[in-house]
Amino acid sequence: MKKTISYALLFCLFLFSCKKDNRMAPDVNLLIKADAVQAKVAVATTFSVGTNNGQAFQHEWKLDGKVVSTIYNFNFTATKAGIYILAYKGYNEAGEFTHTYTITVPVPVVEITPTSSKFISRILDYLPAPGQFVNETLGKPEQAQKLIGTTTNLISLGGFGGYIIFGFDHSVVNNTGNDLAIYGNPSGAPYHFSEPGIVMVSQDSNGNGLADDEWYELAGSEYAKTSTIKNYEITYTNPKAFANVTWKDNKGNSGEVKVNNFHKHNFYPEFAANQENITFKGTLLPPSTGKVGSIIISSPFDWGYTDSYSTGDDYKTNLYNSFDLSWAVDKNGSKVDLKTIDFVKIYTGQNADAGSLGEISTEVKGAVDLGIK
Repeated sequence: MKKTISYALLFCLFLFSCKKDNRMAPDVNLLIKADAVQAKVAVATTFSVGTNNGQAFQHEWKLDGKVVSTIYNFNFTATKAGIYILAYKGYNEAGEFTHTYTITVPVPVVEITPTSSKFISRILDYLPAPGQFVNETLGKPEQAQKLIGTTTNLISLGGFGGYIIFGFDHSVVNNTGNDLAIYGNPSGAPYHFSEPGIVMVSQDSNGNGLADDEWYELAGSEYAKTSTIKNYEITYTNPKAFANVTWKDNKGNSGEVKVNNFHKHNFYPEFAANQENITFKGTLLPPSTGKVGSIIISSPFDWGYTDSYSTGDDYKTNLYNSFDLSWAVDKNGSKVDLKTIDFVKIYTGQNADAGSLGEISTEVKGAVDLGIK
């Protein structure tokens, strides 16, 4: 009887050990075997796995640390350019298999063709701050559209923060030297009158054709100076009449954009979505107004700003201000390596009053891609 029990016990242990030996760790067959993968914005890339030994196992896909699938495949579609980490794990009781993909999604580029134009091809947004030309011919949305395809028309951006956003029919390439020419109407010595505008650029990282991605400032000669204020904000209140437009900023200051008898209308943009108040944010350049005798002047900065009769930029010779995409910095002031850009934003960089000449308001006549002759 004892022997019978012993044989039975040994037989059971043998069966158990055989079953245990039959359990094998996942032998995974990857559809994409490379570690580095390149994908495109808004285009699906399929990652999937199979088995080489018929052994069942479970699946886990993590995109940048977040579980995105627990089945055998995952369709990756990037909504914007960037570098993504996709980690796969196949596992069962006998073991696990892992593989990590580094997915690079480049910024979409609209290539230059023989028919590409060097001029602005579309205006995406125009919102001036209060100013004497706003709501007149030089301060209306239909006037902004006239900058397309030419450098001879003119638009006013009003006081600090007022802006225009435009694009070309292609991506502007960051070549050696200056890449953009922006036209304004400053005047030179002896009666300088410049109304410096700050230039920002953006890439169409999500490929949707809209200027809704991150903006980078092209840091000009004043960017790093202590007299320049970063993260400045100003809020204008609509008087809803021909009256001074009051403003307050985030530095505890307040003031007015003063009306004059040459422009008898409301200076607040009547086409703005918010007809109560409007806030603009950006980098504030120091004022540069003064007098030569009894004549009011506004001096230019050395380089890196539009509508500025700059000496370092040689405006006198070029008749435009030039910009290098290599000057781009992010919101923290760190340099950014941009191979191409798709959108340009110009805004008035000073909050200054030129007396009888009105508020300092950047004016734009057009822009050109210097990479196209």
